[in-house]
Amino acid sequence: MLIPSKIQLDPDTHRPNPTERTAMLFTRIAHIDAFDDPKQYEKTDEAGIFKNVSDGYFMVALEYRNETDEDTQYPLEDVLDTYLAHIEVFEAATPEDPKGQVDVFAASKIERAQSLVALVGKRAYNRTTESGGVVLEIDDSVGEAKL
Repeated sequence: MLIPSKIQLDPDTHRPNPTERTAMLFTRIAHIDAFDDPKQYEKTDEAGIFKNVSDGYFMVALEYRNETDEDTQYPLEDVLDTYLAHIEVFEAATPEDPKGQVDVFAASKIERAQSLVALVGKRAYNRTTESGGVVLEIDDSVGEAKL
């Protein structure tokens, strides 16, 4: 677990303290050169989604950025868990946003990849419930100016 020392962890959940809200903003669907190789990837009918020929997984390259100055896996780890996806390639392309990162997300079903694409223009963050649990929140009230 990659948690910078500046972020206080809750002693019970071992997650960032609720007062230390870390949010990430998905800014765009990116394109990586590898997707242009028909021996490795098939283009699907869905914008930005490619099928890996060798394993059948559906891939999408997304650019995102943390909205805090901290570099932490949260809420990315929870996004991956929620959407049943994993990162196939870290830092797959140069981001348009100097604070951004482009990763290739992989999902076993196209519907899961479509759900990942639907995150573009949205903010993901963790919220602590009254019972002390942590839930992933997706906020779609992000203004175009912030993208």
